[in-house]
Amino acid sequence: MSSTIALHNLALAFYVLSIVVWVVARPIKSISQSIAVWPAVAGFLCQVLQVAIRWKQGGHLPVTGLFETQHFLALWVVATALYFAFRYWAYNFLPAAMGFAIAALLFASKGPKTVAPLTPAIDTPYFLIHVATSFAAYGLFGVAALMAIYRTLRISGSPLAAERRMLDECIYFGYILFTWAMITGSLWAYLTWGSYWTWRIKGLWSWILWFYYSGVLHVRSRPGWQGWPVNVLAVAGFVLVLFTYLGLGLLFKTSHPLL
Repeated sequence: MSSTIALHNLALAFYVLSIVVWVVARPIKSISQSIAVWPAVAGFLCQVLQVAIRWKQGGHLPVTGLFETQHFLALWVVATALYFAFRYWAYNFLPAAMGFAIAALLFASKGPKTVAPLTPAIDTPYFLIHVATSFAAYGLFGVAALMAIYRTLRISGSPLAAERRMLDECIYFGYILFTWAMITGSLWAYLTWGSYWTWRIKGLWSWILWFYYSGVLHVRSRPGWQGWPVNVLAVAGFVLVLFTYLGLGLLFKTSHPLL
């Protein structure tokens, strides 16, 4: 376990370094802010290695507690930010994504760090495909919220069309992944409880979240929802994500042992 804690701390250090490099390079015309990408890549690789080690030790995808789920969420946020940096040259977006990842990893530090085996109730193939796609979607919705804030404040430095493409990609792919998570979750529920739907609170709020983003996709191209309205929807959606993911685990006893 000591190796994974060391990688956790290294990832944190690299993400902080990425922000520092970006800030230092900004006023120096001879230095491109793109160099801030490489500490972020290093931190991302540390996280990937940490997940791989814990996966090997536990024999399952490591997303069963606060420490592991926050790492997995941060991993997707950083991966998306790096994709934007290389695809759209959105280097000004890096500090926000790194800040998100740093906050997630600091919060992860409050959770248990031991590698725990899966309980018999969740030790099925559905665990991997359902939980992994859920957190991938959460990460994309988080990046969509950050991009919406950047669009509102006009601080990304990217062309408006590129900003909109980045926002749309996060919402579209996040919605596809979350839809898949809902489908596999329903199949898992049927195998476990004999019903595709139960009134368990996590499932109920997950469906509310799915319907919310269905509505966002429905209205996002309408003239009256362009600009700041769709930005507000993206930010509000991630608030709903946080409540569904963290709030329910803190306030209620659920069948999803992620906290």
